[in-house]
Amino acid sequence: MSNSRSKNKDFLKPTLKIVIDTNVFISALFFGGLPAKLFGLMDKGFIQPVFSPETFKELVLFLSHSKFQKQRKKLSFSVSEFIKSLFTKSIFVFPKKIPQIIKEDSFDNYFLACAITSQASFIISGDKHLLRLKKFRGIPILSPQEFLKQVK
Repeated sequence: MSNSRSKNKDFLKPTLKIVIDTNVFISALFFGGLPAKLFGLMDKGFIQPVFSPETFKELVLFLSHSKFQKQRKKLSFSVSEFIKSLFTKSIFVFPKKIPQIIKEDSFDNYFLACAITSQASFIISGDKHLLRLKKFRGIPILSPQEFLKQVK
């Protein structure tokens, strides 16, 4: 007997909690390419972004920064619409402790804290300080390209 749900492989895939670095969102939204494919995975429910208040605030500030004014004008939607949509699709955690692992850019430690607190499956980043770690407490740290290869 055939089960119609078994024909749809997507039905069987769990939603992965993913910490996505601000630089990946900026790249995806304003410049497209491989990072933009993450939005499709979010829309399909395969991945769910995880933020702390600090990491979400950083994203909002960068998206609104004047240096991205030209890129914002090219969007078919407003940044505030994007932020509202992302907010509704995301998980928010409140880390009690911020590890002091990355000294060169101490804010990167907030992404590590977010991943630990949420028990995320992955951290996706384009940041050399994070990528250099490769893993943190068992959580793989991958570039968007490496992540997309793994979830094919």
